[in-house]
Amino acid sequence: MSRSKKDIQFAFQSARASLAVEGMTLSEKQEALVIDQLSGRMSEEAFVERALELSRHE
Repeated sequence: MSRSKKDIQFAFQSARASLAVEGMTLSEKQEALVIDQLSGRMSEEAFVERALELSRHE
């Protein structure tokens, strides 16, 4: 499914706001990872693998 840049920005900002309510933030690497996946530049499988790597090292 192709998403417009506006849709991606809206989804990302909504997710960021939800995290902020819980007192959580994303690193720059985590933000880039999410945007790459939302943009379709990364498969879900690759996203999960990379997210797990980041969680182990941050």
